[in-house]
Formats: sequence, C-alpha cells, structure tokens
Amino acid sequence: MMFCERPDLIQQLSPNVNFDEIQRIRVECNKKLTEPNYADLPDLLKQLPTAADIGRPIYSDLSSDHVTFGKREDLTAAEFSLLEKVIRRLCPWRKGPFNLFGFEIDAEWRSNLKWDRIEPCLGELRDRRILDVGCGNGYYMFRAAAQNPKLILGMDPSVQFYYSFELMQRFLQLKNLQYERLGFQHLYVFERAFDVALCMGILYHHRSPLEILRDLRNSLEVGGLAIIESQTINDNGSFALFPKSRYARARNVFFVPTRDCLINWIKRAGFKNVEMVAHTKVTSDEQRTTDMMQFESLIDSLDPNDDNLTVEGYPAPYRTVVRAEREFL
Repeated sequence: MMFCERPDLIQQLSPNVNFDEIQRIRVECNKKLTEPNYADLPDLLKQLPTAADIGRPIYSDLSSDHVTFGKREDLTAAEFSLLEKVIRRLCPWRKGPFNLFGFEIDAEWRSNLKWDRIEPCLGELRDRRILDVGCGNGYYMFRAAAQNPKLILGMDPSVQFYYSFELMQRFLQLKNLQYERLGFQHLYVFERAFDVALCMGILYHHRSPLEILRDLRNSLEVGGLAIIESQTINDNGSFALFPKSRYARARNVFFVPTRDCLINWIKRAGFKNVEMVAHTKVTSDEQRTTDMMQFESLIDSLDPNDDNLTVEGYPAPYRTVVRAEREFL
C-alpha cells in the first residue's frame, strides 16, 4: 500500500534478488496494515493534500538536523489542523527531529547526533544503492536522500513507523526511497544487492546478532560498505552482557556487547577492514522524553544515584559505530 505512485525500486536491484520470494513475504507482512489500532490512518493520510493539491513546489531541506519540508502558509488552517492530528496520532515519535509545514516534531532520539557520527564514514552516496535495516520512520533515509542516491530501501516491520514514513512521502514524493515492512530475518532475499548498508540500533534486540551480520554482509555487493551501530557497554575485553530480564527497563534486549565484542562479531561474520569510528555514552541530550514521546526514556532507565549504571545495576548504555566492508564473495 502506497499513498502516492512510486516505482518499485526492488525491480532495480541485482538479478540475484529473489523477487518471487519478496512478493510472497510482502503479502504476508502487509496483512498487518489493517490492524484495528491503525485502521483510521489510511483515510487520514488520504485526506491530507499532496504537493499537486497545494499547486506549487514545496520547500524541503534534507541536509539539516531537522528533516524539513513545507511552510505554514502552504496549508489552510483546516489542512494544518488535520496534519497536526495525524502527527499526534502517530505518537510516540522515536526518531527525529522533523519539521512539517512549521510543526516541529521533537522526537525521543535526536537522531541528527547519530547521523553526524556516521556521515563522515559514508563517502559519496550519489547513484549508490542503499539499505537501511530497521529504518524506523525513515529519518536516516531522508538524510541520505540529500545526496541523491540511486535508491534507498528501508526495512522495518512496524506499522506505526510505516505510516510515519508515508506521511512524509505524501508531500515529498521522493521516487528513490522505498519502505518495505520486512524484518532482519528477510535479509536473505537480497543477495549482493546494495552498495551501502546501514544497520543501526537492532543487533541487541535479537537473539542471533551474528546471523544478522552474516546476512547483512551477503546483501552487499563486493566492495560494499556497512555502517553498524549498536548499543554497547563500556568495558574492556570481548564479551556481551546477557540481562536476566530487562536492560535499562527494556525487555527486548538480549546481548549488549563491549566494543571489542562488537568488532569481533563483525569480523567473524566475514567483514574486512573493520574500524570503530565512534564510542559515545548515551546522555539525555540525545535521548529523552518530549511532547512527541511522553513515555519513560533514558533518565528513567538509569540509577538515580549513579548514571554509570542502569536501574537494574548493569553498566549504562553507550553507542558504538563500526565501519566494515565486504571484500570477497
């Protein structure tokens, strides 16, 4: 389901891609788009004006911290009210910031800070084929789109994130971006399909991080680049924390590696020229509760007497960025 006509970018990928299998998976995944919790969103999105309805080019800026498009005067009062209703309906906003027609979406994560860490590693993106695994609402896809790559394919099974992405595309209509409601377990269908792959913030949420990394490597063309970003702990040695029940209040965290462990995972998965490019403690400057995400955030997950520990007594979270390449078949 798309809310504006765009080409199927998967048809432009390598002949090694299993198109029949992708279509089968699409049908299965898209059944969830009719879940009752989101049943009103398709109609709400269709009520919003498109760029054609507005009747003039819409200002956009994808190269600044805020992914920005539109100005307040582009919309009538009723249209702006509907836009705000849709934005708030899509809360909580996890990644951002965005600015839509003057309405600022201050997301939980200031994702521009993470983008600033990875952008110097990416090199020239023009005419490149890019994959973003666990793309969320597409913030990094839009930032990468500023360099006019050949295509960017985002994968994320979340229905909420899908509709957030389609809200942006309702106005931007970028024909080189595509969102697929696929998960990391579907990477196997993309054999040697991409020049650049982003894998940011997903490894520790899954039981088999090494399997994800191997499939990520196989999705790259020979000579392809992977940017792998993960939650880590700041400790020496190569090991991973396996929390008893929760880590920083989150249930869906399995292995939290040290930076050396993360690097060794990536090497064992077959990547070459592996280099750590950032290792940063997470602070409330980067992750916090906002008007657009009013649930518990970082400050609630740390020991109130020692921010070097989580509320469970584990080492506090860091974020580590690693650059790696696929050199061989």
